[in-house]
Order: sequence, then structure tokens, then C-alpha cells
Amino acid sequence: MAFVVIADWFAGGVGPRVLLGSATLNLTSQPDAARVLLDGEAVGRTPLLNQRVRPGRTVVRMEHRFHDAVARAVSPARGEAVDVHVEFPVATGSLEIVTNPRGADVTVDGKKLEGVTPIMLSPHPTGSFEVAASIHGREAKIETVEVLPRQNTEASFELERVPMSEIHIARSPRDLELEIDGKPYKPGMTLPIGAYRLRAQRPGYAPLEKTVEFSRGRNDQSVSLVRLQGSLSLAVSPPDAKVEVSYPHAGDWRTVRYRKGMAIPTGPVTVRAKAVGHRSYERRLTVEAKRLSHAIRLTKYDVEPGRRLRDGLASGGEGPLLVVIGTGTFRMGSDEGSPDERPVREVEVAQPFAIGVFETTRSEFERFRVTTGEAAKGSSRSPGPEDDLSPEARSRLPETGVSWQDAQDYVGWLSAETGNRYRLPSEAEWEYVARGGTTAPYYFGDDVGALCGHANVADAAFEEIYPKPGVASCSDGAVRRAVVGGFPANGFGVHDMLGNVEEWVADCWHGNYRGAPSDQGARSGNCGDRVVRGGAWDSTPAEATVSYRSFSNRGSGTRGIRVVRDL
Repeated sequence: MAFVVIADWFAGGVGPRVLLGSATLNLTSQPDAARVLLDGEAVGRTPLLNQRVRPGRTVVRMEHRFHDAVARAVSPARGEAVDVHVEFPVATGSLEIVTNPRGADVTVDGKKLEGVTPIMLSPHPTGSFEVAASIHGREAKIETVEVLPRQNTEASFELERVPMSEIHIARSPRDLELEIDGKPYKPGMTLPIGAYRLRAQRPGYAPLEKTVEFSRGRNDQSVSLVRLQGSLSLAVSPPDAKVEVSYPHAGDWRTVRYRKGMAIPTGPVTVRAKAVGHRSYERRLTVEAKRLSHAIRLTKYDVEPGRRLRDGLASGGEGPLLVVIGTGTFRMGSDEGSPDERPVREVEVAQPFAIGVFETTRSEFERFRVTTGEAAKGSSRSPGPEDDLSPEARSRLPETGVSWQDAQDYVGWLSAETGNRYRLPSEAEWEYVARGGTTAPYYFGDDVGALCGHANVADAAFEEIYPKPGVASCSDGAVRRAVVGGFPANGFGVHDMLGNVEEWVADCWHGNYRGAPSDQGARSGNCGDRVVRGGAWDSTPAEATVSYRSFSNRGSGTRGIRVVRDL
């Protein structure tokens, strides 16, 4: 026992501590887990608290795997507690990442690096890092590597091929958004075989999520979303109004007749209503997956059929003389005419409008040309017998040589000048006005011999200069154009609907009336050619009936304009 006490005395154990006393060291570091040596003897890792030492000078050394060692001398007194904290200086090494094959994407601790392998990162902070390498069609690899001070660390990955799937997914609707495991789907994309989460969505449809297993080779799948539906309930006044609704369907718009409480897909819907003698109604609504109630009240037109009016022009003067046309129905076409005038159908004109009492004259069109600067381009008119007329009479000749687009520019100018909407008549509106409430081939009846007293057509005087079979045997007093208003008006108070010049209408040309609308709207379609109506000064009686139709895609000396204004 005496031997043990003597040994302890000389070793600095219980004896010296009793006689000399002790001090305390609190040892910490940043980062922690540093190895601590006191006077060369390892005593533990930081944080190390209440470490007893002999009073006097002690050398504290801290070592860390990822930093250079730090040594510090301290001299604690008996009973003194001393805090020793070491902030290890930043250290760097280098990290080299290589893969087979080359060209892999790399992430270090979850952060994607720019570029692809091989990649050298130098200098690079020391420490322990998780390195992942991936390349499409290969098995991804992850490895933990350590970067040590002033050393190069190489992370090497052998990326093995994996079986791949080629993905083809049929989608309905086609524009739905589709993701596979959070990545946008692309037709024909390839993915490693396995299970994936598909997510499809589109506004107005119930979203879809499902797990799909993709096998090696081509995989054909389909994703179809169910359209959400609501219901539509309309209160309509007057109750006999015709109501239709339009909504997106299969990349286009579907139009159907309204039924009370009808189911309708969610999303935008356009509601239209019309009734004879009332202003049309149109409103864009949004349908949700519930009942949508909406009230429609059509207002009556306060118009007087036959009333004449003019609009003032912003640039000065007045626009063309117009007459109000009331609503009604008529049978459009002719069973005795050419095939393009059939099948005959009943057309409803539910919206009144105002139409030019006369064809657009040279002076009226000249005002447009001067105001818009078109006059500087020169006129397309060619000399003719009309040039023997007085200047005042020539100014009242119908304008010719205008294309369909010229006519559109003219009515657009009138709209801007007056603040009212001017346009070309639809073909149905034109024939409704031309008939003037009658059913005969001409608005004055069916007597061809009386034609020269009502219209400027190809007659006996015309034939003397321009031989043509089938001309009228009478004489109308003009060879080419006649001054507008020189012949009696029809039952609606409109002059020169037949003969003088053909008149552009808004419709695209179709070779017959199959599928034509039963209202006064213009017919759309392939508009390489536009419809012209009414015949001209070179038309035979057969070419100047109220149902006769023709077409063109350019202006000429027989083609003019008659305008319509919405009320």
C-alpha cells in the first residue's frame, strides 16, 4: 500500500493534488469532436468540461480530421476554472468526380453542380460530403467522401445500364397537363423500368393521380379526365326567345339549344338570346360544379320601319342616306333558278337594321379616300360613256372598282367617323331587302318586259355596243352605270337593288344553300371567294333576279357597295 501512495505522489495523483491543489479546464472547439491532448497526453474529444489539471503551465493541443491542429499554452492557478475554445481555421482540399461513362449529372449534399463529369472542384472545403452521380439510362450511385486538408479526393462511379421504358400516353383532353414523378411528360420519353406516379390536371376537369408500372420497351398508356359539370337555369323574357349556349369542346366551341336546367361542362360559356323585334343578347358566364342561375331580359327595338336617317361624320358632313328595315321572315332562294339558289329555306330576320337607300356613290367614296389618304394612290376607274355626264351627275354614279377588302375598309371608316357600327349586309339581309316583301323573281313582279322601267341591266342599247345573248329587249336609258336613284324604289324604299352594279355582301361563297343558317347571319367558311348580289348594268334579266347569286375575289367595273348600319 505504501508503494502505491509513493507512486501516486510522483505521478501527480491524489497526493500532489492534496498538497498543491488543482485547476479546471473547460475545452470546446468549432467544429467539435476535436481530439484533445494536454501536455502531449490524449484526454478525450471536445466538448470536454471540468477537466482537472495541476496548477501552472499546461499545453493544450486540439486536432481535427478536417483542419490543421491548434496548440495553446494556459497557466491556470489553484482552484481556477479556465475556458479554452478553439475556432479551427478554414481548410481546403480538392474533390475530383469521375464516372464511367462520362457526362453524368452530379449533386454534392443535394446541390446540383454545373456541368457534367469529369468535374474537378478545387479548392473545396474540407469535410464529409454525399456525392451522387446520375445519367439517363444508367443506375444512379451515391457515395460519402471525405475531403482532407491539402489533399485531393477522388470520387469514382461506375454507372451500370438499366432496362428502359419508352412512354407513349394518349391524353383526353389533349391539352391536359401531365407529369410523371413530378416531371413534365414528353411523348416518347424514356425512363428506367419501374413504378411511377402519374398526375394529370386541367381546369374544368377532375384531377387524376395514379401509379403506373412501366416495363421494358414501348409502353402505351391512356389518361382521360372527367369533365366537371354544373347546371344552367335561365329566366328568359320574352319566353319565346331563342336561346343557345356555347362552350369549349374538343379544341373547338360547341353550340347547343338551351334546355332548362341542362347539364353543362364547367368553365366559360357564352349565352345568346334573340327574339323578333328585340335586341340580341350575348353574355360570357363561368360555370362551376353547381347550379348557375341567370336572368335574360331582351329589350324591344324602338324603331320605325321605313324611317330614313343620316349620321354625322366626325370629319364633317353626313354619311350615306339610310332606311330602317323591320323584322320578318321570307323564303330565300328559288326552285326555278340555278342550283346554287337551292335548297329554298325559310329565313328569320329577327334584328332590324338600316341599309343604304342608294348604292355607295363616287362622291361618298371619294370623301373616304381623301380623309384616309387613299386618294394619293389614284383611282382605278376607266373612262366610259358616263363621263359625258355633268360633274354633279357623275358624282352620283355608284362607286366601282372596289375589292371586298376595300368595302371593308370603307365601312370601318364609316364606323369610326360616326360612332355606329357600319358593315356589309349578309346575303340573307340583302335578299330580304331586295324582295321588298314580295315573292316574285323581281320586286315589281315577274314581267320581264317591265324590267327596264325598274333596273339598269343589259338592254337593247347595251347590245348595240356589247353583243350578248339574252339581253332585255327594252331600253332602260343607260348603257353602263346610271345615276343612283333613277329607278323606282322597292317596297322597302330602297333603290337599285337589281342592276346598275353588283354589290358585295359579307358571306363566303358556297355553291348551294345546304347547311346555310336560318337566320340573317353571314355564312363563314373558306373565303377565297365572296358573294356578290343583284346583277349589274351588263346583266341579263336572268342574272338580275332577287335570288341570283355570283362570286368574285377582286374588284371590277361592275362591282360596288351598299352599306348596312346596326341599330
